[in-house]
Amino acid sequence: MAKDSKNKILKVAIKEFANKGYNSASTRDICANAGVNISSIAYYFKSKRGLYEEVLKIVVEKLNAYLGDIVSEFAVLKQKFPAPKESYEMLKRIFHKFIEGICIPELPHDITTIYLLEYVRPSDSFHIFEDGLNKVYMPIVRELLVDANEGRVAEAEANLYAFILFSQIFNLAVRKDGILKIMNWKNYSKGEIETLCKVVDNGLII
Repeated sequence: MAKDSKNKILKVAIKEFANKGYNSASTRDICANAGVNISSIAYYFKSKRGLYEEVLKIVVEKLNAYLGDIVSEFAVLKQKFPAPKESYEMLKRIFHKFIEGICIPELPHDITTIYLLEYVRPSDSFHIFEDGLNKVYMPIVRELLVDANEGRVAEAEANLYAFILFSQIFNLAVRKDGILKIMNWKNYSKGEIETLCKVVDNGLII
């Protein structure tokens, strides 16, 4: 029963944080919609911040599940370095999957929204994304960029390029309405996503 109450709170909290962001989200509303007493927040999560951090951990879990076997695929490919063509193709797959995940989105909408909100305005809890996502995928992208460019870019510079590439994707998602208007698109669908991917692909070879 206790576990059910905790899960209900988390389920409602995901929607609340996605709709209102951390600062405007109401723990009272979360508990009311979950059908539990307000004291449940303190009991299960200690505080609103504790609840938010549990939600961010769920976001990390969903993203890692969605990105699937990237880490293991990279480990296999790295043994073949230098392999610039293969590295380029893997970079494309990573960024294409990421674009599809947050722009269509293939990931649940509330999960994507919380992810983007936290990246646009990082909170004191951003370290959860840093540890669970950035420290996992940024080094992979950095090493793939170095190999795909046949060593023409140093690792330190590759870190910056990786950051810029991911920032582009965030902008494609966050500024979606503006891009749809500029491009005279109704929405992001398969054809539009292919166009977005081509734009990002152009930045993979430096």
